[in-house]
Amino acid sequence: MIQYRVNENFSIECGFNVDCNHVTISANMTNNILADLPVSLFRSIDFKTTSSVIGSIFCETLAVTVGAIVNPIEKGHPDIVPRNAANAAEAQLRNYPEGLEVKSTIGNIETGANLRAGERRIDRLTGLTWQAHHQEVENLLGICWDFTNETGSFLYPAITGIFYAQDLEKSDWGSVSGTTGRNTKVSGMRSSGKQKMGSGWVIIADSPEYRTAFRHYLSTPDDAW
Repeated sequence: MIQYRVNENFSIECGFNVDCNHVTISANMTNNILADLPVSLFRSIDFKTTSSVIGSIFCETLAVTVGAIVNPIEKGHPDIVPRNAANAAEAQLRNYPEGLEVKSTIGNIETGANLRAGERRIDRLTGLTWQAHHQEVENLLGICWDFTNETGSFLYPAITGIFYAQDLEKSDWGSVSGTTGRNTKVSGMRSSGKQKMGSGWVIIADSPEYRTAFRHYLSTPDDAW
């Protein structure tokens, strides 16, 4: 099991209450579920898809833990909404006024590193960022993950840190790319947004490598060190 440092002061109200204990429980549940999946799955899907799997599992476990629900529609926003949203119209669920948006990232590594599924990336990391489909995301629970959960002879993916910001602005997001053709529209978080996320740390893997990386790339404060 991954051991975490926990920010005991973390507690938010977003149509339902989410505190540090909810997040820790859900992270551990997510890691356990991931470790039960076949190795062949992670070897056959790309890291973007793995990020989506991790985010989806975490959303489901957190929703159950806090008494909320995952947004019932595929392109709904935010990802987790209050239970009473179950009867909302699809148009409302596309931009529901309450809830929690969740995104995950594995980070960027050195050019030419060519690391594959099951290989730890923290020692080759060059950056961390989250992406959104637009620049209007203001509240975000951001997951970082790595292949670091050793189960047998394989390093399974596991959550290494979770961060939160409730005051993101349009200027915290970069230009939207993929606006032409069939590419997915995405906007990467800028350094100003990363600093906001880092200052809102919730849990961090309790190892020097990850604490150092989060301090370097997300400017996590001294109490996370």
